[in-house]
Amino acid sequence: MSIREDVEKALDGLRQGFQADGADLTVENATSDQVTLRLVGGEETCWECIVAPQQLRDVVGSVLRDSIAAQPAVEVIDPRSE
Repeated sequence: MSIREDVEKALDGLRQGFQADGADLTVENATSDQVTLRLVGGEETCWECIVAPQQLRDVVGSVLRDSIAAQPAVEVIDPRSE
């Protein structure tokens, strides 16, 4: 299994919560050193329902550290921060 597949599998549980709020996490890049994710949503997204950008990165990082053998740095591109 590739690192990208490991990341996708690890995010499955988190994605359900984001999707319930009209958002999703997509994998932009995944290597053993760095994982870059993007929070995406639209007009129907409840942005206030999703944890703050810094907390989001911490939560995703924790899930990945607990779920995959590699310990990559995690970046979450969050439209609320742009």
